[in-house]
Amino acid sequence: MTVHEPPRAPAAPFRSALLALSGIDPRNEANWRLFTDRVDLLYQQALPGLIVHAVVITATTYSMSLAPNAGDEVFVWGGVMIVLGLLRVAVILHFRKSPALTADPLGSLAAFYLVIGLTGIGWGIGGVFILPAGALPQQVFFIMMLSGTAAGTVATLAPFLSAQLLAMATSVVPLMIRFALEGGSDQLLMSGALLLFILAMVATGRNTHLAIVNGLRLRQENFDLLEDLRKKSDALELSSRVKTRFLAAASHDLRQPLHALRLQSESLAIRAESDPRIQSVTDRIGRSVGAMERLLNSLLDISRLDAGVVEPHIATFRIDSVLRTLDDEFRAAAAVAGCDLRIVSCSTAVSTDATLLETILRNLLSNAIRHAPGAKILLGCLHRDSNLRLVVMDSGAGIPSDQKERVFEEFFQIDNPARDRNRGLGLGLSIVKRLTDLLRLPLGFHSIEGHGTCFSVDIPVGPQIVTSGDSSDFVTRGERGTGRREGYRVWIIDDDEQGRVSLADVVENWGYTPETAAGFRTLLDDERISSIMPHALLVDYRLEGSESGLDAIREIRRFFGADTLPAIIVTGDTAPGRLKALQSSGVHVLHKPVPPGRLRTLLATLMKESDTLFQKYATHIENGS
Repeated sequence: MTVHEPPRAPAAPFRSALLALSGIDPRNEANWRLFTDRVDLLYQQALPGLIVHAVVITATTYSMSLAPNAGDEVFVWGGVMIVLGLLRVAVILHFRKSPALTADPLGSLAAFYLVIGLTGIGWGIGGVFILPAGALPQQVFFIMMLSGTAAGTVATLAPFLSAQLLAMATSVVPLMIRFALEGGSDQLLMSGALLLFILAMVATGRNTHLAIVNGLRLRQENFDLLEDLRKKSDALELSSRVKTRFLAAASHDLRQPLHALRLQSESLAIRAESDPRIQSVTDRIGRSVGAMERLLNSLLDISRLDAGVVEPHIATFRIDSVLRTLDDEFRAAAAVAGCDLRIVSCSTAVSTDATLLETILRNLLSNAIRHAPGAKILLGCLHRDSNLRLVVMDSGAGIPSDQKERVFEEFFQIDNPARDRNRGLGLGLSIVKRLTDLLRLPLGFHSIEGHGTCFSVDIPVGPQIVTSGDSSDFVTRGERGTGRREGYRVWIIDDDEQGRVSLADVVENWGYTPETAAGFRTLLDDERISSIMPHALLVDYRLEGSESGLDAIREIRRFFGADTLPAIIVTGDTAPGRLKALQSSGVHVLHKPVPPGRLRTLLATLMKESDTLFQKYATHIENGS
């Protein structure tokens, strides 16, 4: 369907008459578009009938020439009708191949009416002046040919009833009047038959016209609906991209100072281990930082799930290993909220991703404690055939029936109009839903207002028991260690001075030897530093200029000829595209604010890997190669 602008200039009298006959209001856009489609359809289906026109005219001319009193005017009439047919072909081809049909549909319709009118007048002249008098066989044949042509006109000119009437009035009516005026019984009979034929064709033409117009109007409405749907889809996609970019930018800008605060808090805590008063302050600071971390981590979880960078690692493990961890983690928080938390464990082995399952249950438990203070909360196991059903239920206020459909929406919270940050961001259940979909675990939900809420997750029972680690891609718990790592060098590259200094301070407290710089070229250009290869790299993703942390790692590895030099990227970015790039780089990634325990554990692991690499490198140096 092609959309056209309605004419703005005043139309000529003939064109105005056409608009009136067609029932078109140029000021109505939908009406004008429908008119344009009707003109286009008229031209599309008019050309095939011209071949029939040529055959009919030839046969009719030959028939009239056989009459005893036929003259040369019969052949002149036939020739003129053939020329009119060719003129009709020329007009149709001209407007179909030129932009005039779409640019000026009213002018195109006027041209079509002109050739239709001339052709009809030709039939009328033939019936009144050319058809021989008294030649009944030729008259009957002429009526048959004219009636067939008129019947075909009903279908060809269906988009415009006025065009059908014009064709009838100029071709059939003159012959009907001639027979009526001649007064003979045969002529009166044929005149009456032609009148009935005209009435039948008008009725049929009207019904065909209405069917065509209604079909075009329905197609136009469907087109408008599809266009509206496309626009809304584009708007939703744009809104989603804007939201993702906003979350990524806001998350990065907030994570940067929070990252430094977390590291400074850790450094202070290490130094104050012998002073209970300072230790109490650092603990409170740590709890505050932890609350902010949880809010930002919720945003990170959503971004990572949107980016599709979370890949499940299915393994078999005993469910009690996860439940014990959750019991240790939430026991104190439940007591503070006045909740009676009971975790009923079992030793059943299940097959799924332990890390992601722990995140699901963690979000369900924290949601229950946060929104049902003082309630009884139960996390238990139920055996269901080949599945183990984990149930998290509380005796809180429940969820109103009109809100149940929205509980899994992002940022939706029922009882937090003031947006209290201590009550989260409304992302926990959205993360739960996405993770259960990712793991293909059925998620159950039931709530009665005033009586509590119950969530359930069905997990396949595993064939054997395998010890599972406690590491988590989403929330990692680390303890402060006091073991020393003297002799290991760590290069820290970060263009943010506060984060760089804080990270170096913590790493030094752990016994490593840090070398810091805003850019990697500063370290490589310093012969004192670059003369010995570092054991590990700690690099921020965003560096000064257009270079990224991945570029820095690549250049440093190339400088030392060590493609496996251990490296960690530290980033506060949550943009899906950037997360995918980091995921595919093969480099360890930590998200700001970096949990000190996780960083310490990862560094210790990387140092073991670097020992072998460093020995090979030292051997090459000694051999002068």
